[in-house]
Amino acid sequence: MNGVSIFFLQAMLVVALPYLLWRGAGLRSVFPLVGVQVLAGIVLGPSVFGQLAPQGWTALFGPDRLPMLSGLQWLAVTLFCFLTGLHLREDSVPAHWRATLQISLGSIAAPFALGAAAGWWMTTAGWPVAGELASPYWFACAMGICTAVTALPVLGALLREMRLTGTRLGQLALRCAAVNDAWVWLFLTLVLLQHGGQDGASGLIVAARAGAYLAFMFLAVRPALAWLLRRRAPETELLLAMALFLVLASAFLGELAGLHHVMGGFVAGLVWPAREAQRVRQQLEPVTVVVLLPFFFLAAGLRTEISLDNPMTLWIALLSLVIAITGKMAGVALPARRAGMGWHESLALGTLLQTKGLVEVVVLTVLLDARIISTAAFSGLLLMALASTLLARPLTMLVARGRLH
Repeated sequence: MNGVSIFFLQAMLVVALPYLLWRGAGLRSVFPLVGVQVLAGIVLGPSVFGQLAPQGWTALFGPDRLPMLSGLQWLAVTLFCFLTGLHLREDSVPAHWRATLQISLGSIAAPFALGAAAGWWMTTAGWPVAGELASPYWFACAMGICTAVTALPVLGALLREMRLTGTRLGQLALRCAAVNDAWVWLFLTLVLLQHGGQDGASGLIVAARAGAYLAFMFLAVRPALAWLLRRRAPETELLLAMALFLVLASAFLGELAGLHHVMGGFVAGLVWPAREAQRVRQQLEPVTVVVLLPFFFLAAGLRTEISLDNPMTLWIALLSLVIAITGKMAGVALPARRAGMGWHESLALGTLLQTKGLVEVVVLTVLLDARIISTAAFSGLLLMALASTLLARPLTMLVARGRLH
C-alpha cells in the first residue's frame, strides 16, 4: 500500500470505529461519544493494538506513518478550543449568580487542593510523574489543574443526551462548567508563561509577547469584528470563512507569542461576537467532533503507555480518579446544599461536573509537551479522564434516583 491508501485506511479506522461502537453497540445510552473516542484512541495505540498485532500496528501507525496525521491533529484541537470559547460567549449572565459562583469556586478549589497535595506527595515519594522541567511545586499545580477540569462541551452533549438541557439543574451545571473552564484555561496560560523560557529574561520576553498578542486580540480584533458583523449580516459561507480565518490566524499568532496553538483557538472563540456564536458553532461542531477530533485522540492514544508489567500508570490513574471524584463531589454538593438545593440534586450536580473528556486531553497534551508531566503521568491521568467521563452519566442516574425531570 502506498501512503495515500494508508492514510485513508487510518482515517476509516479512526473516524468510523468510535462512532460505530457508540451508535451500534448500545453505548449511546450510557456513555458520551467523546469518552468512546478517547477509548478508541487508546485501543488503536501501542498499549492495545500495538501489543496484539505489532506488525500491523507498525504498518498503520508506526513513526514513519504519523507525519501525515499531524496537521489534522493540530487543526482538530484548535477548532475544539475555538468551540469551547464560543460556548462561553453563548452563556448568558445567570439569574442566581451568587450561588453559581460559590458552587463553581467549590468545584475548582476542592479537587485542585486535593490534586495538588497528591501531586506533591507523588514527587516527594519518588513516583516518576514529573517532567524534566517541573519542580515538585509546578507538578503539584499541574496535578491540581488536571483533577479540577470540567469539560463544558462534553457536559453540554451529556445534558442533551439525558434531556436535561432546559432544566434548572442542567442550566446551573452549564454555568458552573463555564466558570470552571475559564479558570482552567487561565491557570494553564500561567503555566505556559512560566515555562516559556529557561531563564527569567526569556520568560519575561514570552510574557511580553503574550500580553501584546492578547491586547491585540481583545482590544483590536474583537471590536473590529463586532463592528463588521453589526454593519452586515453575512451569509453562512462567508461567516464560516471569517471564523476559520480568525481561528487559524489566532493560532499562528499564539504560537509566535510563545503560547500553545490551543490558546490561540480558545482566544479566537472569546473574541468572536456573541450574537453570532451559536450560528458558527452549529456549523463547525458536528464536523469537528465526529470527523476531526478522533485524529487528536489517536495522537493521545499513541503517547499512552499502559502495561501490566509496570503498574505505576494504573496506580496514578486510580489515585487521581478517587481524588477527582471525591474533590468534585464535595466541592460542588456542599455549596449547592447551602444554596438551598436538595441532597439528590446537589449530588447529581457534582456527578454531572465529573465530565473531563477532551478538555482534559488537551490540558495533558500541553503539559506533556511543556515537559511538566512525564509519560507515565500522562497515561495515568488520561485513564482518569476517560473513567471520570464515562462514569458521569451512570453516577448521576444513581444518585438522582429518577428525580431529575
